[in-house]
Amino acid sequence: MITIGIGANWDTQRKRLNMPNDYITAVIRAGGLPLLFPLTDNEAVWKAMIDKVDGVIFPGGEDIHPREFGEEIIPQCDEIVPERDAQELYTYRYLLTTGKPFLAVCRGIQLMNVAQGGTLYQDMPTQKPTHINHAQNETPTDAHKVSIIPGTLLHSLIGSDTSPVNSRHHQNIKDLGKGLKVAAMSEDGFIEAVEFEDGYPAIGLQWHPENLAKHDPAMQRLFDWLIEQAGKRA
Repeated sequence: MITIGIGANWDTQRKRLNMPNDYITAVIRAGGLPLLFPLTDNEAVWKAMIDKVDGVIFPGGEDIHPREFGEEIIPQCDEIVPERDAQELYTYRYLLTTGKPFLAVCRGIQLMNVAQGGTLYQDMPTQKPTHINHAQNETPTDAHKVSIIPGTLLHSLIGSDTSPVNSRHHQNIKDLGKGLKVAAMSEDGFIEAVEFEDGYPAIGLQWHPENLAKHDPAMQRLFDWLIEQAGKRA
């Protein structure tokens, strides 16, 4: 069975991992076996985790420390877990040397952009106000629409020029990282999805397809694609 490694949120108060179950069920529906990555400071374990799986999901979660993209923290920046930043930046960079596919969701797309040398809005309402509320924590399925760029991998999977999406974030890509291209934009001009210019098998998404996949075949196809690509490299 194809194995998909998934990072996890860190519950600072309870000192334990926290994993939304929708990631798990979306991978299982696609025919994969989800495996959770522990949070550790052991670099040998970081490397071994990537070696043991066929693909990866970088999920949502805490804010990335602004020092990772050369900025000082502003007061509106939320919880940061530097240990998670260190682990995921390492595993991301090592993963690229393996050719294994990945999905990067919410915090994941931000990690992807930062690792490629890009920057983030630390707090969209403060730094780039908009009429759309991107931090809708009740996760409506149609918080806003995104325009999907024709000719992208994402467009081929979603099968439409536009899509309603959920929206649960206060940070977003500001300056695009090197080697990335935009795959979707929000109605108010924010980057909502990215891919690699060189065709590396990966998609970064600012919304949460795992929450939508059970009832939206287009969103489930993202996970189906991940399993298919991982199977080619297993």
